[in-house]
Amino acid sequence: MKYFKYFSYLSTLSIIFVLIVIILISNNVFKLKEKLYSNYPNIELRKKVFNKVSVMHHFKNDYNIKFLPFSQFEKLDFNKKKIRFNEQYYENQKSKVSISYKKYGTFFINLYNEDLILTDFSGSIYKIKKISNVINDKDNDITPKNLKSDLATDRVFDSLIFKDKIYISNSIKKDNCTIIKIDFAKLNTNGLNFENLFNSKDCSNLGSVGKMQVYKHRNKIGLLLSTAEGGYDKPGGNIQNNNSILGKILFIPFDGSEHLIFSKGHRVIQGLYADKNNIIATEHGPRGGDEINKIMELGNYGWPIVSLGEKYNFNYENKKISYLKDHKKNGFNEPIFSFIQGIGISEIIKLPKSFSDFYENHFLIGSLNGRSLYIVKFDNTLEKVLSIEQIFINNRIRDIKYIEKSNVILLALEEKGELGFIKR
Repeated sequence: MKYFKYFSYLSTLSIIFVLIVIILISNNVFKLKEKLYSNYPNIELRKKVFNKVSVMHHFKNDYNIKFLPFSQFEKLDFNKKKIRFNEQYYENQKSKVSISYKKYGTFFINLYNEDLILTDFSGSIYKIKKISNVINDKDNDITPKNLKSDLATDRVFDSLIFKDKIYISNSIKKDNCTIIKIDFAKLNTNGLNFENLFNSKDCSNLGSVGKMQVYKHRNKIGLLLSTAEGGYDKPGGNIQNNNSILGKILFIPFDGSEHLIFSKGHRVIQGLYADKNNIIATEHGPRGGDEINKIMELGNYGWPIVSLGEKYNFNYENKKISYLKDHKKNGFNEPIFSFIQGIGISEIIKLPKSFSDFYENHFLIGSLNGRSLYIVKFDNTLEKVLSIEQIFINNRIRDIKYIEKSNVILLALEEKGELGFIKR
């Protein structure tokens, strides 16, 4: 009995000691967490603690993967702040249920001078004044100014600021049919009065509009606009049709002249980058097969004929493929890279050298289901991927921007309507 009491006393002390150590490490007292990370990079410490087979499988699968605050070459500071949108945003969030939105409140971010302009999926537009001050203040919530607007829309798919105007790609229901359009307004804090730049002549219940980028084509300045057609495992029938604007990248001149089809064979483009003659699109595949594509004029990227992915209803017993698997052999433009482990690919931007010498001429790609950022290095022709590094954020990333003055990466985190900040 005496030995039992002694043993119980030691056990209690041991438990108390372990709890104290956990608390000290969790709160980074005496910088213990940093020292442990340095001495046991990645998962080495946890490998010594856990030895269950199921847990060890995960650890071994994550060999040499870095977790925040570390990337492979930089120590990063990641913070996020909740945005207080208007009541309509939260009401519409409950009713707008689809593959794209589900229960999430999608929004898009744009820099304008020193301010940040937000556009939510229901068409409300907000202003956060002097975003650099917001990054550094201690308040965990952001209450943006809701700008007065006469934008008539059912759903917003992207927003873009060029010079002093904001452009919104969106759709509206008319006579039980979806019309896709681009509306624009001069940025004015007293109110946004929208005009129409582009309106689809035909309508389709399966059609949608997507990402935009400013582009100069044949000495005209205008917008590249992505479009899509189809639903869950049901590709649209107009994607390969040159008489339809759906499943294409269009060039729409600012001067009001006729639009043209720049490329076709696209599924759902969620990210678009354009600089001089270089255009990169990040595109949703079906189950697996998310693509990074270098866009060439008059290029055909194969959807819905060819894809490295499969249908969402794929099962391992069915040995019949749904799509052709060789783009080039079948006369289509090949993707630069295809994520067979589908990540729900989203926006793409280029990182300037000022962010990090280690990541000069790298690109950032966001993801939705992947809940991660991907740092991607291309070759000089942007036709080959040299490296991909994943940074797990644990949130759906809809949009990305870079503030050069503050050297900060901004993330539109749509699960809880938050703004993420990454800096060195």
